[in-house]
Amino acid sequence: MKNKISNRQVDIKQGTVIVWIKEGQLQFNDNNIHTIMQTNPPNGSIFLVKDNDNYLKFIHIYIGKGRTDVEYDVSDLNPNKEYKIAVAWGVKDKEIIMYINGEEVARSKINYKSLYTTGNTYTVRSASN
Repeated sequence: MKNKISNRQVDIKQGTVIVWIKEGQLQFNDNNIHTIMQTNPPNGSIFLVKDNDNYLKFIHIYIGKGRTDVEYDVSDLNPNKEYKIAVAWGVKDKEIIMYINGEEVARSKINYKSLYTTGNTYTVRSASN
């Protein structure tokens, strides 16, 4: 189900991605990992995954700055319905917001100061530590 977005279409500093999950396309409570979308714009990576803990996770990695995730428990979503998922981010505005069917469901603060930034969910460390 992975959707590949052109790296040139996405700005790591600010943007919005919108994906449609069609009826029957995804079992939300199967405890499996499903990559829904990923892209690697200059200076970063962006992923939208349904993880094995049944959370929908948007992962924003800004190379040299850090990582911020926003997540939402989707285990109760009906797999026989269609869902529109949108995520908007702004490094200058310092936040990431996730929407499902137009309703805000999750928000995280971006706090990129150094490579060892603590976000709302994870502590980012270099591989050498």
